[in-house]
Order: sequence, then C-alpha cells, then structure tokens
Amino acid sequence: MQSRTKVDVDRPVLDLLVREVLGTDAPVTRVRELTDGMFNAAYGVDLGDGTAVVVKVAPPPGTPVLTYERDLMRAEVDFYRRAAGVVPAPAVLGVDLTRSRVDRDVLVMEHLCGTPLESVRRDLPAAEAATVQRELGAAVARLRAVTGTRFGYDRPDGSLSAATWSGALRAMVEALVVDADHYRVRLSGRARGLPDLVTAAADVLDAAVPVPVLTHFDLWEGNVFVAPGADGAPHLEAVVDGERAFWGDPLAELVSTSLFRDPAQATDFLAGYAAEAGEPLDLGTDAQLRLTLYRAYLCLIMTVEGAPRGYGPEGQAGVAFARRRLAAELRTLHRVLG
Repeated sequence: MQSRTKVDVDRPVLDLLVREVLGTDAPVTRVRELTDGMFNAAYGVDLGDGTAVVVKVAPPPGTPVLTYERDLMRAEVDFYRRAAGVVPAPAVLGVDLTRSRVDRDVLVMEHLCGTPLESVRRDLPAAEAATVQRELGAAVARLRAVTGTRFGYDRPDGSLSAATWSGALRAMVEALVVDADHYRVRLSGRARGLPDLVTAAADVLDAAVPVPVLTHFDLWEGNVFVAPGADGAPHLEAVVDGERAFWGDPLAELVSTSLFRDPAQATDFLAGYAAEAGEPLDLGTDAQLRLTLYRAYLCLIMTVEGAPRGYGPEGQAGVAFARRRLAAELRTLHRVLG
C-alpha cells in the first residue's frame, strides 16, 4: 500500500546492507519488493548460497510519523527476540540500529515458507481454518508468559510508558490526539476526550492488568502466516510485524483478531486459548469495557495515521471505516462510563 514512510532503497545499498548486516559473502541474486506492509520498506532477497531473507528498512530521519512510531523498528526487533521460543516468529538474522551504513534502521530476518492467512482463508476447509485459529489462540495464551516492568511502549524517552496500565494507555491515547493536531486531522469532541474515558475506567484497567504483558496488537490475518505441516494441512507458521507491540493487556489481542466480529464468536480461537492457558478467557462486563477502549484506541490510530503517511484511495477507505468505528466505540463508552 502507498505510504510516505516506505522509502525505497536502491540495489547497491541493499546489496551492501545484506552483505554487512548479515555478514555473508554470498551475492544477491534476486530482489523483490514486498508491498503488503504499510510502514517500512521491505524486500525479499535471494542469495547465491540458496539462502532467502527479508530485509526491512525503516523510514529516513525526518519522515513524518506518529509519536508511537518513532524508533518503531527497534520495537519490532525487541518483540521478535522476546517472543522467540514462546510463539512462532521469524528468526532475527541481523540488525543494524547504528545508522552507520545507511541513515536508517535495518532488520534482516528469516524468509518464511508460508503465506499470510488473509490470502488463503477463503479457500481453507472449515476444519483446517479451525485448526489455525486454535493454534493462534494458543500462541496468544503463551505470550502471557512474557512480562515486563513498565506498561506501554518501550521507547528511549519513556514518554509512552507508566507504572500502571491505565496511566500508560492514557499517555498512548493523548499522544495520538497531539499527533492529530500536528497533522491537522479533524477529531470530534468525543474522540478528543478519549484520554478522560481511559481515566474513568482506570480502576477496571488496573485491577485486571497488574502485570505488563507483551502484547502484539496487530494480529490481523495479514500478519499471521500459515504453512503446510507434516500432515499436509496448513498450520500456524509465524506471527510477523511486531512493531506495534506494547506492554499491557493480552486481552487487547482480540481487537485485531476479531476486528470485524464479536470476539465471543471466535470459538476456535477461544478454545485454543483456553486449552493452552488452562482456563477460558474472561469476556465478562469489565472485559467488554476494556475491549471497547482498545478498539477505540486502534481506530484512533487508523484515523490519524493516514495524514502523515499520505494514503491513496485504498488507504483513505480504511480511514473512513476507522472514523465510523471510532464513533460507534465512543458512543458505547459514553453509555457505560457516563
């Protein structure tokens, strides 16, 4: 998708990055742009020794980004390293965050064998689709074991983190409101008041989430890869694009896994989660309030990000959807919180 943040890297620079960041003498034999992502420039690269890798290159300095998107590749690298051995994810093969070879952060990682669930879901038999969803639910349950010391986004200046989940979430939402002003994105009065709604729900948030848990927060079907297993059927191969990850509430994963439906209808996902966790996921009244807040947060991101990224018609359609969904979530929050 079109985005100002996806700035191309020319072939000589890409060859240099692969050679030095990966530490190989094997020549690059083939390069193809990977166009599905919306933030980093990404390339599938084949080497002369038969190795296939993915090279992701962050936007150059000075590129307009949202506050939480600063140093975003560092967050992705951190997610993969912390999630390794807990959930299936591509292996990190090389990283350069020094910006000494090129003025941008660089990540080289394993090239997966499978395909995004989004591209094959409609063709999967019901039983195979159910298996993948159970495996994804189990992966989310396992991720609860990865805990941190502060809530929110792990950024160098600490501005988007706090000692409590409600404090971090309020800071995260407030930053988006400031971003909207900076990029001249029109927000309704209710949308601008979302930080206060987070504060109104602080007791619920902090009681439910006493420990910061590594939360991917972008597990839509494009970021879930499937590949044939030993039985020939598709299975969960990996989750990718962990750059939006934060330390918070694992319940928030249901926002992206069930964006277009009631999470309670995701029976296979919930069954996989319960089997792995040893208990069902609580979807009671307080959980519904938390989910509504997280959906509103995601929709606010989607509403504001189109301005700095300069989305074309396809992206603007997504922004329009996000605005409608944000308004609906805010109506619910005002009904519940007053």
